[in-house]
Parts: sequence; structure tokens; C-alpha cells
Amino acid sequence: MAKENFYNDDERQYLQMMQGNIERMANNSANCKTWIVTIVAGFLAIGSGVEKLNGWIIISVIPIVVFWYLDAFYLELERGMRNRQRDFLNKINASADLYSKALFDFSPLMISKDDDEKGIKSTKNRAFSRSVVPLYAGLLIIVILVFIVLNWDFVLPICRCSQ
Repeated sequence: MAKENFYNDDERQYLQMMQGNIERMANNSANCKTWIVTIVAGFLAIGSGVEKLNGWIIISVIPIVVFWYLDAFYLELERGMRNRQRDFLNKINASADLYSKALFDFSPLMISKDDDEKGIKSTKNRAFSRSVVPLYAGLLIIVILVFIVLNWDFVLPICRCSQ
């Protein structure tokens, strides 16, 4: 006969709420990416369409940096929530005291070093993760290149003076 390992109602409810929080953080991160692409596209459209506003394209660097930070923040919270969920699952069969403290603890578990034994991952340096850097660094490069191309007569004398 197979061993039945079902969670009780409190554990199931806690895990459902944790999963809801994790999904919300993942959605916030995805929304940051959606919004920044829209905002930068708007800056580029207006800046390249109206000749007097060419210099305003460089201002789009500010929302890029702000959304980069927000995206990294949400990714860090999501990783912390996943760590808390794994920590809880590790403590289910532990002592009653550890279990009761872990049950309904919704604070993210932030750590700076991986713990492979418990399956807990580092939350440090999410701003430079593979899901963040390509988009935001790419947008920065595009904005700078478009700014240089549209303002070439302003940039060229600066380049000649430095030689």
C-alpha cells in the first residue's frame, strides 16, 4: 500500500497563500518589463518625431534605471518567498515549536548564500540576473545609440575635442 502524505488544512492554506504571493511578485516583475518597454518606445517615438525634442530621449534613462531597480526588487521578494516556502516544507516534520513558528510566517527569507541541502537560493544581486540584465542593458544601449544618431552634430564636436 502506498504511503499517503497529505497536508492538513492549515498547511494547505498557508501554501496556497504563499503561492499567491509568489505569483503576485512574478506578475509585478513582468509588469515592470511591459511598462518600461512602452515608456521607452514612447520617449523614442516623441524624441525622434519632433526635432526640437531630440535631447529628451536621454531622459528615458531615468525610468529605465527606476524600473530596473523595481524589477530586481520584485524578483528578490519572489525568491525570498520561495525560500520561505521551501523552509516551511523542510520544517513540516520538524519539532512542533519550529513548525508552529514557520506556519503562517509570510516574511521573505532573504539570504546571501545558497543552501543546497535545504534547496534555498540566494536573494542577493537580483539586479544582475539573467532575466533582468538583457532587457534593461539592451534598452540603455538602444537609447544611447538613438540619442547619438539623432544628435550627431552635437556629439561630433565633443568627440573631436577629446582627441
